[in-house]
Amino acid sequence: MDWDCRTMRIAVLADTHGNLVALEAILADLRTQAPDLIINLGDLFTGPFDPAGSADVQIGLGCPTLAGNHERNLLEGDDTSKSVAFARPLLSSTHMAWISQLPVTLRLASDDVFACHGSPAGGDLDYLLEDVSSGRPVLAADDAIRSRLAGAGPASLVLCGHTHMQRVVQVGHVTVVNPGSVGMPAYTDDRPIPHAIETGSPHARYAVVTRKMGGAWSADLRSVAYDWDRAAQQARVNGSSSVARWTLTGRV
Repeated sequence: MDWDCRTMRIAVLADTHGNLVALEAILADLRTQAPDLIINLGDLFTGPFDPAGSADVQIGLGCPTLAGNHERNLLEGDDTSKSVAFARPLLSSTHMAWISQLPVTLRLASDDVFACHGSPAGGDLDYLLEDVSSGRPVLAADDAIRSRLAGAGPASLVLCGHTHMQRVVQVGHVTVVNPGSVGMPAYTDDRPIPHAIETGSPHARYAVVTRKMGGAWSADLRSVAYDWDRAAQQARVNGSSSVARWTLTGRV
């Protein structure tokens, strides 16, 4: 796909995890930004919220969309994730067929923009910008990030998700943007080691990235208030008190 991004505004979504209440608030805010293009970086429907409703809305956007690790798990039948196990029976055959045709990476603007869920080099489970070796995320060393960018080719902008952490990082000539998570502001994981991700607030998050004349990229990292009490109640009713707590606080 080839878009002229010389002065384009790109809205970047990631990691909605089925949270339709958060997604609707993001889309309302996004309309005020008048982006030229929306890109969705994956982990779309899985979470103890409203998988089918969020699927209908995200499919209806008709925007370039990537498969994340949760889409791969849905297709592979991997129920080790409680979020995946909850979502699968609620998704229709039409939803699953749509997921099956999603790419895992995307190049735009004559390869000047590279989009992925995890990292260009390590796939959908890789943390591009974070080091979680202490059990908490810190910004990875420049050399580590540079090695994970292998595969992005000549791109001057790399878009990634997966870690739910909003960041803009410059590595040489490459601007890396993680828009944060639309629908899940905290979580715990055992891979690559047991660790916790905390954003510290319940806001829904996304980014608007703009290329100015002359080629430089700027990023507006947006945090949107929404009815997180309602979303947390969905998670609670659907059997996940931990996700309800994360949704309300942005902390584990």
